[in-house]
Amino acid sequence: MVPFINLLGTLKVNKRIISAMSRAIFDSDLIASRILLAWAEFLWAVMLFWPGDTFGRPTYAAMAHIMNEQAWGFVFAISSAFQITIILQESFHTAFARYFAAWNATLWAVVVIGMLLSVYPPPAAISGEIALAFAAGWIWIRPYILTEGIRRAGYYTSSDAEKQKVYR
Repeated sequence: MVPFINLLGTLKVNKRIISAMSRAIFDSDLIASRILLAWAEFLWAVMLFWPGDTFGRPTYAAMAHIMNEQAWGFVFAISSAFQITIILQESFHTAFARYFAAWNATLWAVVVIGMLLSVYPPPAAISGEIALAFAAGWIWIRPYILTEGIRRAGYYTSSDAEKQKVYR
């Protein structure tokens, strides 16, 4: 009887954890993640505009083959500005925000994959960039998952285009 009671207690805790994680992941606009991405992009821009040869390090070899440091700095600065604009205007579900999310996820994926391919073993110091890439990817893909979940739940059909615009 005792193990059964323990199992029920564990199930209650798991349901509570799952419920809390579901709310955090699906019932928000991920503003904290966007702020963190904007801050990281701003810092990348500052560091890349800083005098010196950042791309002289082997970790950035793949990025150096794509563009020079100043160009990357400009890309990160613009990305940070767009991210802040989306946050301040609370325009999380506009077409621009969706395209930007795809761009942002691609930017972080290119940076992380480039750094991982440039050196072996992978530098532990880029774990933060890997987490940022996952956050950017989630911000991009999450609305599509939500739309599909709502469609499957029967709230509207795929032909109900007007309601779908809210989530895209």
